[in-house]
Parts: sequence; C-alpha cells; structure tokens
Amino acid sequence: MSRVALGLNANIAVGLTRVASWAVRSLGAGDGGVLPGRILLRLYPDAITELSRSLPCVIVSGTNAKTTTTALAKEALSGSFEVVSNTTGANMEGGVACALALQAGRSLERSIGVFEVDEAYLPVIAPQLETKVVALLNLSRDQLDRVSETRLTSAKWRAFLEEHPAVKVVANCDDPLVVFAANGSASVLWVSAGLNFVQDARSCPTCGGEIDFSKSRWFCSCGFSRPEPDVEVDGKIISVCGKTVEAELALPGSCNVSNAAMVLGICEVLGVDIDSAARRMSYVAEVAGRYKRVNIDGHSVRMLLSKNPAGWVEVFDMVGNDPSVVVAINAQIADGRDPSWLWDVPFEQLFGREVFASGERAFDLSVRLHYAGISHRVVKDPLEAIRSCRCGEVSFVGNYTSFQALRRQLKNKDQPVLTEIRRLADRILR
Repeated sequence: MSRVALGLNANIAVGLTRVASWAVRSLGAGDGGVLPGRILLRLYPDAITELSRSLPCVIVSGTNAKTTTTALAKEALSGSFEVVSNTTGANMEGGVACALALQAGRSLERSIGVFEVDEAYLPVIAPQLETKVVALLNLSRDQLDRVSETRLTSAKWRAFLEEHPAVKVVANCDDPLVVFAANGSASVLWVSAGLNFVQDARSCPTCGGEIDFSKSRWFCSCGFSRPEPDVEVDGKIISVCGKTVEAELALPGSCNVSNAAMVLGICEVLGVDIDSAARRMSYVAEVAGRYKRVNIDGHSVRMLLSKNPAGWVEVFDMVGNDPSVVVAINAQIADGRDPSWLWDVPFEQLFGREVFASGERAFDLSVRLHYAGISHRVVKDPLEAIRSCRCGEVSFVGNYTSFQALRRQLKNKDQPVLTEIRRLADRILR
C-alpha cells in the first residue's frame, strides 16, 4: 500500500511536531495542536499544501458547531475512508498543519481529510488543501475584535467559492448569510439545519433590506429567499434527497440532530451510504470534552461550551432538567476581549434554577444575571462553584478558555507537579 513520501527536511519537521504535540499533551497544557502546528509551519511553511497532496478534503466551517460537526463527519465517513482530521478544535493554519503531520504516514488509497476551519480562515486554508466539499453551518457575531462582521465574512466565503467552481457545497439554507455565500457555487446541496438566533441575519446581504422570517421560510422584498432544502429534519427523522434515516444520537439537544443532517448531506455528496453513516454517528458520545458527564465531588456535571448568543440558545436545550447551572465567562484573546455579548443572551430562561456566576468576568456576568432577574451567587473559581452546588445534577457552561481551564483542572487535580508545569507553560504560550 503506497504512503505519503516526504523529504528529509519535511521528515525532521514532522518528527519535531510530533514530539512537541506529545509534550504539550503530557504536560496537560492543551490538546497538542496549536503550538506544535506553529512550530511546524515555522520550520516547514508549505506543510499544509505538501502534507495534504493527493488527499481529497472536506472543510467544515461556521461560527458554531464546527468541532461537533467535524467529529460526527469523521465518524460517519470512517466506515468508507481512512480519515485525517483535527477534532480537538484547533481550526486555524497551525491546527490543520499539525493534524496532517500527526497522520503523515497515512495510506494514499481511500483516504480523506475532514477539517474544521475557523470561519475567518476558510478562504486562507481551503486553497492550500485539495478541497472537494465545503460545509457551511452558520454565521453570527463572535469575537468581533478578531473576526470581521458577519456580512463581510459571508462575502469572503462567496468570493472563495466563485474562484473555485469545482468545490461542492453543503449549506444551511435557513441562514441567509450562508445562502448568500453558497450562491457563489454552482453545486450546492441545501440542508434545513435551522437558525434559532436570527438577530444577526435580519439585514439582507443582497440589498440591505429587512428579511422577513416566517415559520420555516425567510425572504426579502428584493427576491432573495430561502432555497428549497434537499435535506430536512423532522424530530429525529432526517430526509436526504428523498431517503429517510433516524438519527439516534448519544449527543444531547436538537441542534446536534441538525449537525447530523449537515453530515448526511456531506455523505450524500461523497456517495457514502447514509444508513451506515447515521449508525456510526450514534457512537459519538463526547467531542473534545463537550457534552459528557463527569463526577466532581459527588456532583454529576454535564460539560457544555458556549461562546456567543447563538450558541447559548442551543445550550438552553441541552441543560435539560439539571437544577444547578454554573456559568463561567473569561475574556481572553481566544474568547474575544469584549463580553458585551452577554446582554444578547436570554438568561431569563434560567429562572428557577440554582445559578452560579464564575470565571474571570464573573462580575460582568453577575450584572447581566441581575437584570435578567436570575437569583445567583458569584464564585469566581468554576471548580469551587460546582462544589458549592446544593444539587447533584449540574450543567457547567463555559466559554472557550474557561471550559478548557476546567478540563485541565480535572485532568491534573491529582498531579500537583504537572499543574505547576502547566501554569508555567500557559504563561509562556501567552
């Protein structure tokens, strides 16, 4: 079976990347994708292009659900392909490069790349890969101090697709910004994946007028309107171009059924059996630490991540009947420095639960909860907040760095030496 052939310099760079990734994971400083990927690109600037040669690739991009949809796609396609993927959430150039380096010994036959790509980096990374399919999930405000305004991102996506007519698109037809971008392609499979947070899509990207959202349809007076879907969701039943399959997922929430529908759209484009794909997706019980329950001092804690108002709308569904909720908010670079988005989250839906505000910006969150009429306590350390809960069933909801920090605390709590080394590594990485 033939393998990817590398030159001496490339082999050295890949070897160092693997060592760096192992070291980061061993020290509990992360999942070993970001820093090793940066090292790789410094030593081997063409790593993404050269390591992905002869590897057809699927790219998953959007503001929310990239990591989950990528994990589901990896599992769905693994029955038909040897899959190379970045399922830890490292979705910029370094993360993609590192994923390719860690699996550089793959066979060339029946291999496929499935990569989560940051929405701002899609036009940068996709041309470096042999991109065959792009899945466009959604667009909403997120880290506006780093990522451009949503309409500009949509326009950049569209420009990329117009310049690469061979790329096939699987797109969420319920999001006007995604539809505008996908209309730059001549080959689109439309998925009705839903849009529960419409505030960022009110303005028509074609004429600037107001879009009218009416039940399952949306339209603008200029003629820009929702396309007819090829893939539809009805409860747990997903219809794919006339074929139906039931999504029996281990992951919670109706939003993950929509993510599964996007994956089945990808499978349809690639000619993969959707029944087999749906069955394989049911094996996914957690994604990079998300969704699973962990035991913390007698509390059964559901680990959830949400980083913006659109994501929070989905999280309220996943919290379910848990009587206690710990919310942790940081405002580091990876989160976005501006936490004013908290005022667009309908925290009123937490009424009647025991609620804790935690994280570096716990007091900003506390002010928002106060005006939402939510009785709560402020405990800045998320782990201490969880331990303070009166109830046994707890949902922990953190934005990016607060979520990752708690994961590291849980991993290293019985290893004090590693904890100190990790703190030193964190300071170096910052």
